[in-house]
Amino acid sequence: MRVIEPSKNMPHFSADVTSLLMRCNAALAQVTAADVWPASAEILRFNAQVGTIHYSTLIEGNRLGVLEAQRAARGELDATTKAEIELVNYVDALALLDARLAADRLAMSTELVKAVHKAATKGLGTEDGPFKPRHEGEWRDDEAGVFDPVQDALVHTGSPQPEVESRMEGLVAWIRTAEKDPVQWPPFVVAGVVHYNITDVHPFADGNGRTARLFTTAILMRHGLVPGGLFNFDAHYGRDKEAYLNALRTVRRKTLNQEWWMRYFLDGLAQEYERVAAEIHAVTALGRTGLGERLRFNESQQRGLTELVVQGRTEFSRRDYEEAASVGRGRAISDLKALADAGVLHRRGDGPNRRYRFTTAGPANPWAGRGGGRPREWTDERIDAELRQLIGSTHSFPTVKDFERAAKRDLYNAIQRNGKSHRWAEKVGVPPPRRGRQASAG
Repeated sequence: MRVIEPSKNMPHFSADVTSLLMRCNAALAQVTAADVWPASAEILRFNAQVGTIHYSTLIEGNRLGVLEAQRAARGELDATTKAEIELVNYVDALALLDARLAADRLAMSTELVKAVHKAATKGLGTEDGPFKPRHEGEWRDDEAGVFDPVQDALVHTGSPQPEVESRMEGLVAWIRTAEKDPVQWPPFVVAGVVHYNITDVHPFADGNGRTARLFTTAILMRHGLVPGGLFNFDAHYGRDKEAYLNALRTVRRKTLNQEWWMRYFLDGLAQEYERVAAEIHAVTALGRTGLGERLRFNESQQRGLTELVVQGRTEFSRRDYEEAASVGRGRAISDLKALADAGVLHRRGDGPNRRYRFTTAGPANPWAGRGGGRPREWTDERIDAELRQLIGSTHSFPTVKDFERAAKRDLYNAIQRNGKSHRWAEKVGVPPPRRGRQASAG
């Protein structure tokens, strides 16, 4: 079989690409050097997994919300519809990557590409549709094209079917060669080349985008660039699908030069590494005194503080803490007293109206900003889009706790500043929240 080399036209690393690589490495170094509490790491890992599941399937048209993605990640989603099966499959595909990393460091092979596709698409093939059961985990047996109904045009044509296997064998062979020269081909760049080529070849009858994103993660995992599984790279693509697709299409428009695609790809990685670094800094800052001494927290304190930081809280009640830490009233009172005595929290007020406030300035939610901490404006369009994503198919307005569990406290606050819950419930077409369900939590 004649092996066909992948498209990898990067004549040289521009100043932009070099700068983005430096940003990735700098933020990653902060993450790996951080001393993160075990309970915090688990919460951040879960949130990253939920975001990955949600955004990668959203790109492909899945309209289920963040709450369903959380249920899938917990193993609580009864997958009976196509959309639900897609979420559960993504959980299984991520588990496959973890298992292969432990078994053989994600050894590169076309078998691994097929296994990833199989995990992401199992149970989705139907005999009466274009994607059939035999296509799950196998190269396509026909030609492939991507039709955009908005443009009413064919926007992408995959490689001719007889070339698919040769091109995928060539891609895997190139990965093995490139990995021997990390100066010329840094793993971040290899991941970007692989991502583009899988989408360009379009080797499967369906599920090519999901496979490309999962295999990109596999490359990064293989090189130790996803420590702790704390990263959700797919939000970069899912928040602006058109920008993602346009970046991919620039390669063919620019005579196969991947410079423009690589800038977009690496910027997404850099933003995510910086987001996680900022989030970890906000959490770990709570665990040190002004002299830099490390404080000792029990598991419930670790869990409660981390959840509140991720939610973007700076002030909260005892009941908020109970919910965040998953503890009862007695343990919450004990935990909060110890945290206040240690100088982590300030008390304000007495009795049932008592509030607690972080003494550091750092707990603001990094999800609310883009790379470098620049604020994101909460326009009506953005509120509408993110609220619809959160609601998904539940057809009910989220409670305050739903917003907080989904790390969307900033969205809740934006809704309250811009017309309140009843206005937005009417706008997105769901029943308004019952009195008491949306009572302020802080």
